[in-house]
Amino acid sequence: MTNSATLDTTEAESRTLDVTVYTKDNCQQCAATERALTRVGVDYREIKINEANISLLQEAGFTQAPVVMVSKGSELQDFWSGYRPDKIQGLLQ
Repeated sequence: MTNSATLDTTEAESRTLDVTVYTKDNCQQCAATERALTRVGVDYREIKINEANISLLQEAGFTQAPVVMVSKGSELQDFWSGYRPDKIQGLLQ
């Protein structure tokens, strides 16, 4: 017999998005992105861009901050750089 509460929790966890925002200090687009995510109720993890991770972001082709990466489980679903209210709104669908 299967516990339906366990199934519901597992299904909810598989639909949960993991949003990571790479930001830098004094970045208006970074602040706007974080405000918009908060306003629509999307939880996110902020990582400051520093010497250790900037080369990885640049090698991936990103040239501006913020860099937003959206994953579901271990699968990358979407990514972008700059302030993109259209993409943020799309996270709600």
